[in-house]
Amino acid sequence: MTTPRPPNLISVGITENDRRERKVVQPWTILVTGPPTSGKSVLARRLLKTVEGSVRINPDELRLIYFDDGTLVHDEELVYDTLATLRKLALGNNHSVIIDSTAPRHATREFLLADSRLSRHLVVLMNVDRKILYQRAKAAGKLSPLKAFNLVWQEPRNSLPLFKFRNDNEEQFQTSFYLLMDYINHEYAGHNTILRRILRWRRLDDGLVRRKTQGQVQR
Repeated sequence: MTTPRPPNLISVGITENDRRERKVVQPWTILVTGPPTSGKSVLARRLLKTVEGSVRINPDELRLIYFDDGTLVHDEELVYDTLATLRKLALGNNHSVIIDSTAPRHATREFLLADSRLSRHLVVLMNVDRKILYQRAKAAGKLSPLKAFNLVWQEPRNSLPLFKFRNDNEEQFQTSFYLLMDYINHEYAGHNTILRRILRWRRLDDGLVRRKTQGQVQR
């Protein structure tokens, strides 16, 4: 008797033709990025509980799994190849993917958001007042990582949908989260007209800011 071969997990899932035939909503890849101690993981865990059918992938936790060490001193190519494989597997099975990572460079963000055919993309940039961020980093013993982040940070390109998530305090977090979920839910429903009314923005010298609210989305 022949032993059945296990399925190729990477190839199992929902194809683009399946989505069109079944009218399956395209999943998300949501990249939560920003400096150390800005609240990325807190937001990612909250999104995991709120965005239906989502999974969370975190490169620091992959480093702990592989090397029992969260620092960037080991095989980073292995870490990010694993992350890309896990993302592809999850999206192929119609799970939205939430990635929380500092991802300071264009190349890293573009790698994490590769192939727009697989999912809708959104970059959520944690936006914290400099003095408050410094105080948080000092209290957490992360001033060195914060300094290193600032040295290499590159502002996201205009080609990526961008939501600036204000997080100076709990009240700002809750307001920004409400606006973020409003955006995600309207995108699910395809209510683009309503979305434009909710998320009006204008360009200033210091970037995109909302006229009446604290969260921001860039298209």
